[in-house]
Amino acid sequence: MTLRDAPHSSSRAYAEAAPAPPAAAAAEATYADLVAGLLDAREDLATARFDVALTAAVTAGEVSAETARMLRFWQRSAVREVVAHAQTVLAPTLAALDRSRLEAADRLARDEDVFATAEPGDPGTLGEASTTVSEQPAGQDDSRRQVIVAALTRSTLLDLRAHH
Repeated sequence: MTLRDAPHSSSRAYAEAAPAPPAAAAAEATYADLVAGLLDAREDLATARFDVALTAAVTAGEVSAETARMLRFWQRSAVREVVAHAQTVLAPTLAALDRSRLEAADRLARDEDVFATAEPGDPGTLGEASTTVSEQPAGQDDSRRQVIVAALTRSTLLDLRAHH
């Protein structure tokens, strides 16, 4: 086999060909527990400060008791949504990073095998397996990140829909 014959030019080919590790579901569940525990352990000083300020406003007659109740409800709801979002996004992301590391190690092992068996003078020995990272102009960092997040979100949603 020469380097030109190796499927190293596309990481998608590896992702499609390699089944998910058998422990992937367990790893994601462990990450979910970890993330939930970390979020539960946070000290919510801002909510405490919000409650003090709101109570003072009610006492001073600046805000009605009913408005205060509504504001507390929606403030708590907003915090719950952020926590739920973090739990939904972080555990699969951490599990995906694990899978990515395993797949990279597999690709490296395959490429080492291909290189070891490559014919001397094979023009594919250099260049085809290497990749270059293109420099992004300074103003494009945010849009690049948005594209990455959109792709991750889409694949996570597709995965979730497939399992439900």
